Amino acid sequence: MKKLIIIAVVAGAAILWNLHPGVAQDKPAAARYEYGIVKWDGPDRLFYNLPEKFELVHLAKSGVQIPHDAQEEEWCLAYAANQMAREGWETITLDSRRIVLRRSK
Repeated sequence: MKKLIIIAVVAGAAILWNLHPGVAQDKPAAARYEYGIVKWDGPDRLFYNLPEKFELVHLAKSGVQIPHDAQEEEWCLAYAANQMAREGWETITLDSRRIVLRRSK
């Protein structure tokens, strides 16, 4: 009889333990970040598609000189990535024409 009570108590504790929701997981990542895209679209044009704005920037009109030996596409995207990093954006991925960025909300 004593063994039966012990088994029942242990089984009941195991059931209650498994019903307790876990709290070790973080919130989903999408809820903590906002995302943006910078797209190169020509010799000195960059499109900034960000959560709070959409902007077309001509680097030459902004006073930025692209070095003569540089490949325009790569140089402009690197310039944009550095500018965005100063504002707290982190580069997630890039291809030959686009950079995907994120920052904490």
